[in-house]
Amino acid sequence: MQVITKMTDIFISHATKDKHLVEKLVDLLKEGIGVPDEAIFCSSLDGHGIPLGEDFNAYMKEKIQKPKLVLLLMTPAYMESWFCLMEVGAAWSQSHRSLAIVVPPIKFDVVTSTLGLKQAWDITHNPGLIDLRKMVQDCGITLETRSDHTWEKKRTAWKSALKQALKTLSGPSMVAADTHQEALDRIKDQEDEIDTLQELLEEEKDKVEALVEAKDADDVKTILSGFEGNDDLQTQFAALLEAVEDARPKQISDAVFKHVIMDHYDRAAAINWYASDKDEFENAIQRGVLSSDEGFPVDWARSKLRKLYKALKALDIFLSHSESDLRVVMGDDDTPIDADDLEFWEYHLEI
Repeated sequence: MQVITKMTDIFISHATKDKHLVEKLVDLLKEGIGVPDEAIFCSSLDGHGIPLGEDFNAYMKEKIQKPKLVLLLMTPAYMESWFCLMEVGAAWSQSHRSLAIVVPPIKFDVVTSTLGLKQAWDITHNPGLIDLRKMVQDCGITLETRSDHTWEKKRTAWKSALKQALKTLSGPSMVAADTHQEALDRIKDQEDEIDTLQELLEEEKDKVEALVEAKDADDVKTILSGFEGNDDLQTQFAALLEAVEDARPKQISDAVFKHVIMDHYDRAAAINWYASDKDEFENAIQRGVLSSDEGFPVDWARSKLRKLYKALKALDIFLSHSESDLRVVMGDDDTPIDADDLEFWEYHLEI
């Protein structure tokens, strides 16, 4: 067996399915930062991989012994590869300096559960390129000279190249058991909703036929009172609002609660991190109400938000079929009835 003497400076751990993406990364390292060709080991790229005639396992084992930096390109294909996860284990066991590069749809919490409390870089977060460059510069590699102009040019080109590479990224071929069960639960919820909507549709047909004959508002009220439930729409409305309030996640502020509700309607404003409620939003991230992903979206997949989602959905269904009737029964055009309007929640929940 040939003895390998040349140590690797940068070991790129990746799935072979992601070759098109790792090519962009290697190009950035070489042309933008100045990492020499021979300093990079990347098994799937010509000139950076395993020479002909070498034993694959032995060569890989040797190359991951003492790299100055390990880059872990964590894509869906990577997370499903036992060999890639073995490379993670090797880097972890030998305490190598490493950087997890998180590629959507992989989430930060998956990286945390795999690597522990490690800092990672979301590959779509372009400011992270500056941190990557500094990390490479600080790990003791003898770099070739690259001007700041060259770096800026390559960094700009990276954004466009990355966007194209992500479009052809291989998706996961498997789903976790809890994700599968959540999908089944959603299907069951939707089937129940369809049955309910079908019943409401039949009732609406009868109602429309009667209302066609109505001559004034009093006539309308009389007709509506003849349909089951319409004589108590305000009570139903109040109960649905109470259900939303009861489903509010514990220990979050009014500002965060309103943000979460408006996110359900895709109308949440961007978080102002300079406002007085900054600490309240940071607390919501720590509690898992908001995701730590870029933009800090509401993490509706969390079990603690499932009850709130169902309560909001029930209210949406009620209003979609009863809004006009509710306005008639309430007899007040000034009362907010549009749930996708922040004023609605500030008025009815007094938040």
